[in-house]
Amino acid sequence: MRNPNCRSGCKTQDHKSYSDCLQVASLSFTGCFSTRRGWDKTKEKNWDSELDLYYSAVRQGVEPISTKKKDIEAALMLSNETGKAFDGNTMSFKEK
Repeated sequence: MRNPNCRSGCKTQDHKSYSDCLQVASLSFTGCFSTRRGWDKTKEKNWDSELDLYYSAVRQGVEPISTKKKDIEAALMLSNETGKAFDGNTMSFKEK
């Protein structure tokens, strides 16, 4: 039976719960299609590079204010200048 709440674009849309539907939707968003719907390659490359930069910052212990490139770069710059990881949630530096 088709789930009327399914917006994932999957073929069967027979998910029993909303969380199942979200899991299928997230899978399609992360690479099942050559490009994200309605996006051109340039926008997709920018998105991917911004996401890579964010994950790189998080792996270093830095928590930027947002996932926007300018915020990530600012958090990394502050962290490098002070030698302490910046925490965007508290707007302070993490103690080691």
